[in-house]
Amino acid sequence: MKITYKTHDNLEINSGQISILGTNSPTVYTDIIQGLQDENEKISIVDENYSALEIAHAIDWIGDVGTQNLVLTKYLRQIEKLFLRSVTDEQQNKIHDEINRIFNIVSEQLFLLDLPIEVNFDFDLKKLFKYCGIRFDPILISKPYGIIETIIKIHETSNLDSCIALTNVAHYLTSVEFEELSQLVKETNQKILLIEFTEIEEQSFYGNAEFYYIDTDFIDWHN
Repeated sequence: MKITYKTHDNLEINSGQISILGTNSPTVYTDIIQGLQDENEKISIVDENYSALEIAHAIDWIGDVGTQNLVLTKYLRQIEKLFLRSVTDEQQNKIHDEINRIFNIVSEQLFLLDLPIEVNFDFDLKKLFKYCGIRFDPILISKPYGIIETIIKIHETSNLDSCIALTNVAHYLTSVEFEELSQLVKETNQKILLIEFTEIEEQSFYGNAEFYYIDTDFIDWHN
């Protein structure tokens, strides 16, 4: 996948690898962040065959994980799909029996009220999923690395092919955590793009990751 910021070099986004686009230009930073959210026309994306891709489908925009407490809630639908796919016939039968038992208890109690009321038995796993109040462990996702790690695992288990786009990750991770993140991306074969407002001298923090840079004179640099 290639990402193009108008008049600048292409960014190669490869699976299993972190790519960084750094800049110290407020204009460039704003253009790219807005473009990756499809809020301007300065960003375009093509696949390996140079066929145009819709930004909304190609990019899973996360942004700044240090300021978004609810960043993971949008993935609950994916978790629901995973749950429904993973439930075996035997497990479904057990769930059915338990739900039926609960409905019978409710019916018996309503019968004692001596009112023309009946219970409508509804075996719907989607409703059960919502009823259980599924949520992410607040301790696990209290730190930016935990959020990023969870997003990557969701992408892997859900076979999501979009590129995860994050901003200012270096503000939140230690160099050791970044190395761990690089290894996780490699192991899960995911596509990650980091948009960093930084100086070019800071590129050593990102190790062997693909590092692209646009300076305040709008000149492109690439390691």
